Amino acid sequence: MRRPTAHPLVGRSLGPWLAALAACASSCGLARAQTSGAPPDPPGAIALEERLRRVEEVNARLLERLDRDRHESDRRYRELEQRYLELKQHVGEPRRDARPTPEDPPGQAGEDAGRTSHLGRPGELGRAPASGAVPLETRLADGFQLASQDDEFDLRFHVLDQTDFKLFTPNDRTFGKSGLYIPRVRVYLEGRLTRFWDYEVSLQRSLEGTWDLLDGNLNFHPSDAFQIRFGRQLVPYSYAWFDHLEQYFIAPERALFPLNFGLSRQAGLMAWGKAREGRLDWALGGFNGHLTGLADNNPNQEAVGYLNFRPFLHSERFPALRQLNLGASGAIGEVARNQAPLPMRTSVQAAENDEAANDASAVFLDFNKGAFYQGERLFGAVHLAYYHGGLSLESEWNFGRFQMTRPGLANKPGIPVQGFHTTLGYFVTGEQIERRTTVVPLRPFRPLAGRWGPGAIEPFVRYSQLNLGDIIFKDDLADGRLWTNDVSMVDLGVNWYPNRWIKFYVEWQHAAYGSPVLVNEAKGVFSRSSDLFWVRGQVYF
Repeated sequence: MRRPTAHPLVGRSLGPWLAALAACASSCGLARAQTSGAPPDPPGAIALEERLRRVEEVNARLLERLDRDRHESDRRYRELEQRYLELKQHVGEPRRDARPTPEDPPGQAGEDAGRTSHLGRPGELGRAPASGAVPLETRLADGFQLASQDDEFDLRFHVLDQTDFKLFTPNDRTFGKSGLYIPRVRVYLEGRLTRFWDYEVSLQRSLEGTWDLLDGNLNFHPSDAFQIRFGRQLVPYSYAWFDHLEQYFIAPERALFPLNFGLSRQAGLMAWGKAREGRLDWALGGFNGHLTGLADNNPNQEAVGYLNFRPFLHSERFPALRQLNLGASGAIGEVARNQAPLPMRTSVQAAENDEAANDASAVFLDFNKGAFYQGERLFGAVHLAYYHGGLSLESEWNFGRFQMTRPGLANKPGIPVQGFHTTLGYFVTGEQIERRTTVVPLRPFRPLAGRWGPGAIEPFVRYSQLNLGDIIFKDDLADGRLWTNDVSMVDLGVNWYPNRWIKFYVEWQHAAYGSPVLVNEAKGVFSRSSDLFWVRGQVYF
């Protein structure tokens, strides 16, 4: 860069003044030459001195302005030079040659000697990228992101951590003990490998205390309307499972049917998309049909389909109905190898029947030892969801039929099951939502930043119900003297979002049983209900 010699405004502003100054000086010299031989007229002399004084003042002001403009020009030049050097470094041009120079101390190669790039090779910081390397930008929103400038490649990193305090009443129980629990810790890695390929890898540590693969899939993305995903992923059965993740729930956990009969995550191949300008969400896939445990031992496949329609999404006539969701989903498959069923619970989703899961939730139905899932399985669901302003309404009816067996049972009886739930939440602090996603409080609570707002506050209520056929007791798959096949539950609470990354659930859960349920096995205590006071703290970024 060439250092500027003069500011362009200085020449234009000084030209008229210098011309006036020259004219005045000429007239003054001429006047003095004409009167040098005689005493000046006192009034004329006074006027001449006044004119000279004014010219000197103007000249002084012009010189001062010229000096000020010169300093401003120097400052702007230095800023531009610094910006130029920063841009050179950003695009990978070296600020100095990494080879030794006469000014370098012995043994030191330029200013980058001893420093390393992210690849760990010394002396490469600030060098131009090697062939095929892509410069990255960093961003922070709901997580950390590394992305290429053209958004062809990116990596997003998210963390979810949930901690529960649960107080059960009565507290002297075999299943459901008061205490602190960690239902989920998740690490998400997701992003893009060119515009046609998305990827997702996530790990989870749940109540069992075991880290395991949660999601691992690759998604072919030629358009939003048609995509193909293969690998371990969410199964598109039930709005409560497929529409949004656990960190966005209204209540802390899913309702009774999706909590106990949701198909969760499985390995499979799925075609899906968002079509008709966002009005239609669809999915159709084949999955391995695995239900419990960490390992897949089911060789047969399961067909699953999902539809969600927003008929008024772009309506000008009915703007209040734009976020009305109507849809259905279903699954059909077969369990070819025996799979041990998990106990039916009220407040925990777990893949294992271990001590931690049994302690963290009340149980209303536990199957007899030797009972297994085996045979055909069919599930369906119809859902309605509505979001408007600060209101969230979610409702779903689930139904199905599955087969079980046990040693000594000649046939595999089909067991009907059905459930229903509806959830209502409303932001009393004025936040407006169009779907369940990240909530950004209008007035966050950040005392260290001097912001003492209330955050976002969302009271909620949910009713859910679950019923299984009586044949489960008649064929001795479970003991009807100890457990119930009919339960209804009410969740009443409030969610507090101090900022977009932190959320607290505070709720009371009351479960009512159709018949007395074993509460304390050692003492032989039964109860027709259970109560849970529940506080959950969540961090997600």
